[in-house]
Amino acid sequence: MGLHQAHLVGVYTQEEVPEEVEGFVRYQAARDGHRAVPGERIAVLNVIGTSSYVPVFLMDVDSLAELESKLSEHGVQADQVSKASLRRVLQEMGRT
Repeated sequence: MGLHQAHLVGVYTQEEVPEEVEGFVRYQAARDGHRAVPGERIAVLNVIGTSSYVPVFLMDVDSLAELESKLSEHGVQADQVSKASLRRVLQEMGRT
């Protein structure tokens, strides 16, 4: 089965995460053993056609390829527009 498409909703700090996404962020942090750091950036993608969100802690990825690998663990891939945006965000963070 192919991967579902996901669209970037936004890149937030822990403090800015929208209320409807907070549970997904908490679940992902627990699943990954991730310790939240104030001000860290979190990419939030919506699985197109669903009410499911996939958060990715950007400090935990070093490249777009690694981010895409994390998404594929959830059975999703970023659409083309989202990939371009994520690539730009990672470049701003000094990642490739």
